[in-house]
Amino acid sequence: MIKPRNLAVLMQRLADLISTARHDPTRHTCFVSYHDADFSEVESFIRQFGEEFVPRCIGVTPQDRFVGSLDEHYIKSRVRDECLGDSTVTIVLLGRETWHQMFVDWEIAASLLEGPDRPRNGILAMPLPSMGNRATLPERIRDNFSGPGDEKSPVIYESYPTTRESFRAKLDRAHASRSQPGAAVNNARPLRRADSP
Repeated sequence: MIKPRNLAVLMQRLADLISTARHDPTRHTCFVSYHDADFSEVESFIRQFGEEFVPRCIGVTPQDRFVGSLDEHYIKSRVRDECLGDSTVTIVLLGRETWHQMFVDWEIAASLLEGPDRPRNGILAMPLPSMGNRATLPERIRDNFSGPGDEKSPVIYESYPTTRESFRAKLDRAHASRSQPGAAVNNARPLRRADSP
């Protein structure tokens, strides 16, 4: 079995390969958050839409030094710096078990973290095709999703895209949500400490 860090590295290499096939300076740099159990569907997503954004796919793994810390702000900051990097949008791909995954929660929390010199990431949550455009939302996404069509929502929840153009429009909306006046971010929920529901 491939270990989680190796899976993440494999996904990043694939994403880099696909992304470099196209030069477009208007593309957004995106962090892709997903559960390892959905690796094959996430791989298909990257193959289909990977040219539409600059990918960052290596997320939190048990090998990261900050995983054992009890300081939640430190964890969010480390995930922000070490995993999200220069991304401006976080794409959360939702499978059957994504909603209760500890590291997905940490990645969402880090995405919502706003600093003096760095705004929060826009968040685009989408169910994977196997979910039939329905998915249980992670609690932190629910805390920040105002509803479909709410322009002040810090989280954009959309169906899985059918075309590159529709995907790019969803990404643009998520990116624009970063600077929406009046968008109330709720990142007070304690970080998950286990994957259990």
